[in-house]
Parts: sequence; C-alpha cells; structure tokens
Amino acid sequence: MKRILIALAVLFAALEAAAQYIPPVGDPKLVAIVCKHCGVINVEKGETHRSDCPYANGGEETSSSSSYGGGSHYTFEERHEDAWEARQAAKKAKKAEKQAQKYARPKKVKLKDYNPMAGKTVVAGYGATASTQVVAKYNRKGVPTYGLRSKNGKNWVKKPQFEAIAIVGPAVAAAKKKGKVGLLDPNTGAPITDNDYDHFKAFYYPDVAKNTLVALRKTGTDEWHLMKADENGTYTEGMVCSAAEFFEDGTGRKITYRRSDTDKVGLLNEQGGEILPPVFDGLSYLNYTVDGASYYQARMVQPDGQSVRGVIDETGRVVVPCLYDKVDARSWGKYGIKVERDGKVGMFDINGNQLFPDSFESLELSQFWDDSGQKAYFRGWVKDGDGKSWCALFDTHGNRLTDFSDAFVPDYKIEERDRKNLEPYRIY
Repeated sequence: MKRILIALAVLFAALEAAAQYIPPVGDPKLVAIVCKHCGVINVEKGETHRSDCPYANGGEETSSSSSYGGGSHYTFEERHEDAWEARQAAKKAKKAEKQAQKYARPKKVKLKDYNPMAGKTVVAGYGATASTQVVAKYNRKGVPTYGLRSKNGKNWVKKPQFEAIAIVGPAVAAAKKKGKVGLLDPNTGAPITDNDYDHFKAFYYPDVAKNTLVALRKTGTDEWHLMKADENGTYTEGMVCSAAEFFEDGTGRKITYRRSDTDKVGLLNEQGGEILPPVFDGLSYLNYTVDGASYYQARMVQPDGQSVRGVIDETGRVVVPCLYDKVDARSWGKYGIKVERDGKVGMFDINGNQLFPDSFESLELSQFWDDSGQKAYFRGWVKDGDGKSWCALFDTHGNRLTDFSDAFVPDYKIEERDRKNLEPYRIY
C-alpha cells in the first residue's frame, strides 16, 4: 500500500512539472522575402534573386518592411495569419452579398395572394330590382366581368360579358361593353337604347334602384341626353343638355343641367320635377342649408357682358339679388352673406335682409370673451369724401355699438349694457 502511495506522489509531481514546462521558442522560419526588383521570392522553395537584380550574388539587402525595399522578410507564421484573415474577410463579404440579394429579390407570392377574388362569382353591389341583381365573375387573374342574374341564383338574365353594369332605375340598367354604354332591361336583358354613349350618370341606390332620370353622354360629344321614366317605368328622351350634375344637398338629391338650345342652367329634383327654371347662366350649391332650405349661388350675364351674382334658395326665393361682383356665403356662417360691388362690401342675412349697405371698405367678423362667454361683433371701415378712413363696431344685426373713430376701435369700447346683449360667437 505504501508503494502505491509513493508511486502516485511521484506521478503527480511529474504531471505538475510537465504542466509548468514551457518549451523554448525557436527563431521563426524564413519562407519568403520581398525584393524591390524581383518581387516575392519563395526561399522555402529555393527561389533566389534574378540574375539582373542588384542584390544577386551577395548584394546588400535592406530590412525595410516596405514592398519597395530590397528584402522585407515574410515568415511562415505571418503567411498563415494573413491567409486566415483573408478567408474571414471573404466569408464576411459573401454573407453580406447574400443578405443584400435576399432583400433585393422580391418574395415569390402565388397569384391568389395578389387576387383573392380570382375564380369567384359574387353578387356585386350595383343596385337591384325586385327580381334581378348584378353579379361579378372573376377570371384567374382577378379581372371581373359583370352580368345579370335572378335573385334566387338559378337563372342568368344576361351572362357576364360587360366591363361594368349598374341597375339605375325601376326597369333599366346601364351597361358598358368595349368602352360603349347603353341601357337595357334588367329583367329581360333586352336593349332599351343603342350603345352609342360613352358615359352615364344616375343616383346610386344600393338596395332597390329607383332613378327616374338617367343621363347619357353621346360618344365623342358634350351632349348629355336626359332619359326620363314614366309611371310605367318606360324611359324616353326628355331633353338634350350640354352639362348635367347629379348631387345631394342638405334637403335631398338634385340635378343641375344646362340646356343645349338656350345655354341656361336650371335645377331639377330626383324625379325630374323642375325646382328652378333654366334662366341662370350659372348655378352652384353653396353647401349651405338652413331651416330646411338649401342655398345656391346664381350667376347671370348682363346685356353689357358683365357677370353678376346673387343667392337663391331651392324654393326660388331671392336671398341676395343678382347685382354683385362677388358673393361669399361661407366665411361668416350663420351671421350673414358677404357681398361686394365696385370694391365696396356689405352684408345680407340668410332671410334676405340687407344688414350692412355695400358702402364699407371692409367688414370683419370678430369676437371677445367676457364672463358670460364668447361674443360676436363686426368691425367696419368706411371712407369719407376726403378719403379719410373711419372705424366703428357693430353687432351681428347691423346696429352700431360705438361712434366712428379715425383710429382702430378695440372691443373694450363696447359699453357694458351692449356687451351683455351681443350674440354668442358661433359661426356654424
């Protein structure tokens, strides 16, 4: 037992000595040199200087590390380290190239991912009659063609063949094929008009189409043919217009039209009934509706060729007579309509009362805060016969609150009794 312990002690001592032993480092082995005239000379392979090299036959070599020196030394260890670094750099470059190609190359996606409707046949939301609906059939590329089918889905009234189709009346559909538009009966598929039109206009009803009026534009012209339905749903041509606009104001759907023969503009309701006769040279909705009436800017041309403007509601009531160069019914909201003539401004209220004569250089709606809230008032400027400017403050009903002054009048000049009675500031 004692011998075994001694042997183990000797073995551990030997191992500890071996672990602490560091072998001597020899001189690096010279494998190549770089010559200014010969380039790289592989000494390990027995290469020497060229015969015309000044360093041949024992010529003096420099120890410069520059490649332009006579003989910088290149050891085996240095060569091995440089090769490893070159391989690592090449790997990094290759990885970077693959990463760039990955993001530069578009991801392959199947056709159905781009066109989820490809190959499907669905009901299209382009109106309907009591028994017929519009159906869209998509090809493999997701491009639809439209047809008419019974609501029970059993019978085709008109197989898909149209670029677009919409049921626009009780017994009429507008269909487009090869760029041409015509009307047909959605219940039978029979044509109502020829396909000599390139565009149509009608109101859109998502459930049951009930247009009484449909406008068709003659191909290559500015002629709009208004087709009107009678009580039996039969469409006949009502009039030829040079323009027709279908829109909705605050009280319902309306149509402005310009007659081709007189070049005058009128207003119709959605059933084709006349609201305003075609006596205006221009008529545009002001996006302004108060107390169940919608307001329009009317333009008329005088005998001397000058255009004058006014405001008229849909009942035909003249709110602002057609006498002014400019009409602004939006800036002041409920407080009034600004008018301008010959560089002078005035104001009408929405009931047609002229609150300020058109003799002001400027009128500005302003406001201030007091204990009872935000109050509205007008600041007006006029000029006297000598060309001097005078300023005064007014309430929103046209009543003067301060005396005229030849300087700017601030709102604190309004007396306390008037401040309490001013209208709250609220444009709309």
